[in-house]
Amino acid sequence: MNLVVIGVAHTPYKEQQGTPIAPVFAEGAPASLEIFPEYRAGLADLNGFQRLWVLSWLDRAKGYELLTVPYRDTVKRGVFATRAPRRPNPIGLSCVEVENMDIEGGIISVRGIDLLDGTPILDLKPYIPKADAFPESRAGWFDQSLEVEKADDRFGNRGDA
Repeated sequence: MNLVVIGVAHTPYKEQQGTPIAPVFAEGAPASLEIFPEYRAGLADLNGFQRLWVLSWLDRAKGYELLTVPYRDTVKRGVFATRAPRRPNPIGLSCVEVENMDIEGGIISVRGIDLLDGTPILDLKPYIPKADAFPESRAGWFDQSLEVEKADDRFGNRGDA
């Protein structure tokens, strides 16, 4: 399996603690996605999309635990039933709002991002409301979860696990 980094996120978040745990909790924080020159042609036709899915490599998440205590809970859950960053493949999924797109310069200005500054970007996909929104879906344990919006250090850069 070969993955390539197509760009990098520039965000106001320098450390995990205090970073929003999901884009919806980012309070519209401004950020940008820098797409590397060799991938900029792939940005064609993205103008007009209000939101993008950003797939990222959570490069500072070290190791993983198959049972973990997620931010919005106090008991261990299976890692695949959480959005914890420490996972077998630390792939992040963020839905961001597009503010401006400079396709030639490879800069997409966005709001509402939950990534650390310098996070590698693996892919972008357009958010399509008719295909991507299922507001009436059940969300398991999360439906009764705690009201937590910012990260603490529970998934810090520990080398254990």
